[in-house]
Amino acid sequence: ENVQEKLNLFQQMQQQVQALSQQASQIDMSIRETERTVEEIKDSGKDTVLYRAIGSIMKKVEDIDKLRKELEEEKETMEIRNKSLKNQIEKINGELVEMQKKLAPVVQSVQETSGQNAPE
Repeated sequence: ENVQEKLNLFQQMQQQVQALSQQASQIDMSIRETERTVEEIKDSGKDTVLYRAIGSIMKKVEDIDKLRKELEEEKETMEIRNKSLKNQIEKINGELVEMQKKLAPVVQSVQETSGQNAPE
């Protein structure tokens, strides 16, 4: 691989980290929202009427305990996904650090070489 290919790969990996970080942030927000929803359900009385959004419609919840369990399961799934994303981010960041260590001297020597050839 030449230097340009390595630099392109480096940039692609940076973009991948950025995209994964955005996904992780969105999942964090969803987890917090789900936690708040579960707390609201716990605080509501048994006779409270609840509705759940399903696509573009609202459906009356018949079994509040079942809804709470479903939300807690969804939260667990999101937490697992989020942990996986954060592990990927950490792994790629480690690879980026190693690549940067290898690329920095090469880029510097290229810059020095091109600087010597520049017209005065």
